[in-house]
Amino acid sequence: MVKKFITHSAFRGLYRCWWEHRYGVLTNDVFLVSYPRSGNTWVRFMLLQARPEFQPSDFQRIDEIIPDMHGKKTWFLSKRTNIVKSHLTYWQPFRKVIYLVRDGRAAVHSNWRYQRDEGRFQGSFEDFLTHPHWPSSWSEHVRGWVNAPETQLIIRYEEIVANPSAQLLRIAALLGWPLSAVRAEEIVASSTKETMQAMEENQGISLHRVSASASWKEDFTPSLKSSFLKSIDLESSKYLT
Repeated sequence: MVKKFITHSAFRGLYRCWWEHRYGVLTNDVFLVSYPRSGNTWVRFMLLQARPEFQPSDFQRIDEIIPDMHGKKTWFLSKRTNIVKSHLTYWQPFRKVIYLVRDGRAAVHSNWRYQRDEGRFQGSFEDFLTHPHWPSSWSEHVRGWVNAPETQLIIRYEEIVANPSAQLLRIAALLGWPLSAVRAEEIVASSTKETMQAMEENQGISLHRVSASASWKEDFTPSLKSSFLKSIDLESSKYLT
């Protein structure tokens, strides 16, 4: 009921004004949004290096410079850029959004593994698919943000994997950051999974655990795959690869 009320066009503007005043959100803030395990951590790590004022010491301050809404409750008080990471659904009144979307089968499978390994979910993959979990179903998440007027750029995870420097340049252009193609390539080279894992383990940098990838096809039995495809709508099905 609350979500239906605050997403209604007649009330969303009022809710946004209250929310921005409450959290000190500025009109030029851009929210980097995705369903969990869709590449947000990787993009955030590259954007940290792409910002014009980047210094190597910034790695230790990533949670302050590009805060994760789900890390500290006081994220809005940090000396941050205008980029904020989020996994929240469309009912949140963000003014500007860059939306990262990954094939739902891979994203949901990775999220299940992450939640299981962190001790937040005890059930099987089938249990995860058939029971409600935070922040929403993958389909609901995608449908909300890809159709939202606040979404200014949609980037597919698979496009980042195929050509990360090109996608980084797209984001920088939207943000108005003077990033060259050469510098983008350098950032990509220094943002491998191995580099990020080493920083997590050896330097204590908080990246919210960069995990090893695993194929969703191993756990998506034909019956589970069929159930998943039936559970998503036509709009979100466009983002399956």
